[in-house]
Amino acid sequence: MIEDAAFVPHLSGMTNLELWWRSGGGRLRDADFAGALEVAGLGDAVHRKVTTYSQGMKQRLGFARALLSRPELLVLDEPTNGLDPGEIREIRGLITRLAQQGSTVLLSSHHLSEVERTCTNVVVMKQGRLIADGTVSELIGSAGSVYIEVDDRERARSVLSALAGVAAIAVQGDGLVVEQSSGSRADLAAALVGAGIRLQTIMPTQRLEDAFLDLLDANGTPPPEDRVVPTTAGAV
Repeated sequence: MIEDAAFVPHLSGMTNLELWWRSGGGRLRDADFAGALEVAGLGDAVHRKVTTYSQGMKQRLGFARALLSRPELLVLDEPTNGLDPGEIREIRGLITRLAQQGSTVLLSSHHLSEVERTCTNVVVMKQGRLIADGTVSELIGSAGSVYIEVDDRERARSVLSALAGVAAIAVQGDGLVVEQSSGSRADLAAALVGAGIRLQTIMPTQRLEDAFLDLLDANGTPPPEDRVVPTTAGAV
């Protein structure tokens, strides 16, 4: 599914779907109209002319069109580009539902905050060369420090200081910022819980955007066409 899916504007959404399916030689009874429209969530609007659609509704219609053949893999290019915050949230939910239903969704986007909130795995490429891949938490965790809030800060500091891979600990506000040279946030959480310390908050201090830029800096000056290519995996 491309960023700006084209439709015949003076026809209804449903007629557009039917024409598109027939143009590929398919029989209407073989298309999953009911399933595609249920996931896309267009409701009765599918019977209105496309000229009345918002950009978000056109994106939904594009999803419905892509789902007619019940694909196991859906490839999306900038699915939230040009949408308002409410429409972005709706499309994010739609992508998540597709993954939960067993589809694999591969998307390309420069909206890294949306990638971080939506996707499970990320691949970063530079000039056709793979420079990093892993889960979102792995990439973020490898790029910075961790902020922790607990019910006993001093005891937590003592416990974490004894862990291998903890390079430094500093007080920040009501919590601690832990710099890790190795290991994961799960290791920190396990150590605290094992010591009987109540863990209230644990989160990276850096975001995916920081990790992405750090990776590009470490691999030379990024050209304008560099992209992050994430995947939301509902099935492997």
